Amino acid sequence: MLVRKDSKVIAVDGSRMAMFRNVGEAFAPVLELIEEHKNPSLRTSELGTDKPGRSFQSGSPRRGAHELTDLQQLEEDRFVTDIAQRIEKIVGDTKAGVILVAAPRALGVIRKQMKSETSARLVAEIAKDFGPGAAEPLAKMLAKHEA
Repeated sequence: MLVRKDSKVIAVDGSRMAMFRNVGEAFAPVLELIEEHKNPSLRTSELGTDKPGRSFQSGSPRRGAHELTDLQQLEEDRFVTDIAQRIEKIVGDTKAGVILVAAPRALGVIRKQMKSETSARLVAEIAKDFGPGAAEPLAKMLAKHEA
């Protein structure tokens, strides 16, 4: 994939976001960290301690249990929603291209939150689960990626 010089690469997963700038050549990107955000990882007991709900049918002795809400996933989705707003601002302020690399679930949440104009301005959206702190493996993946 051609990654122009000074274009930005944003890597996102459920708990971290890192933005890099390509300071290398187009076919051999070298990524430099510009900005990083981390979601403080709370224990599930700190997020909530409720039991799953129960339902009773009035004409029957049957009882049912509701599935317990995944509080960790809700927290990750909230973080990724906030990051989607940050990506909107970055894409609006950047003249160079922006490449988004995100975990598949995070990419789905970001796509729901992003305006269609912003999505159209992205150079590429890549659904890969990359640790945002891994600049070298990310640069190698981008060099080999077919767009």
